[in-house]
Amino acid sequence: MKIARTSILSLLLVSCLSACAPPRSASPLGGTLDVIGPDRAFSTALNNNEIPADWVLSGDTSESALRITTLDRIPALNVSAERQSFALVRRVHASLLATPYLSWAWHVVPPKSGPHPVRIIVGLVNRDEESKRPWWQIGGRNEDVVDRIITIIWNDTALGRGNIKKLKTVKDRPEAAEYIARGGPEQGGRWWVDTVDLALIHRQIWQSDDPAKIDVKFIGIAAKPSAQSASMGIATLRLQR
Repeated sequence: MKIARTSILSLLLVSCLSACAPPRSASPLGGTLDVIGPDRAFSTALNNNEIPADWVLSGDTSESALRITTLDRIPALNVSAERQSFALVRRVHASLLATPYLSWAWHVVPPKSGPHPVRIIVGLVNRDEESKRPWWQIGGRNEDVVDRIITIIWNDTALGRGNIKKLKTVKDRPEAAEYIARGGPEQGGRWWVDTVDLALIHRQIWQSDDPAKIDVKFIGIAAKPSAQSASMGIATLRLQR
């Protein structure tokens, strides 16, 4: 299936994701889901200008925005920010409490100023409640609407690592939180491996939620519009217990 491009309307990312046919959801096997390896199938699809299976792309991107490359002998998905927002997410079906840990390796070329425009995003939903905010539909199906968004960013300085804040969102959009995982130009240009506890982030921001009812619905990469040159290599992005 060729990459389907749609417009993005969002606080930092996007609006609805639609595809010709709804992609399937990926579920953890043995308590682990490898979201991005990148494995051969994922790499082959992108190199052929196709959407990888169970992934959805939203936004207008050039050929250089998403590409498979090797950074310091490690294969990676290299994401370059552009003047338009875009997002590439994988539909996931996983319990937040059963698989709360998200780990990844990243190799960052920071912008000259400000937080990195490329970030990791995670969509959450309460499986027992009907969402009234169809902000992000993957495959155009109502059951794929998310209630919460967690964004994981590379900050403009090394200070603030581990800080979490609730983001301001407009009406009829899911609530969102931002987590600073790392930052600073001095840490750019080399590989780092990081792990976050998504359940802990969720609990600190949304204390009234019942975490036992929260599911992970998508995991992926998004980029804010940027006039600055900035890229990020992502490898071994994994959800696990």
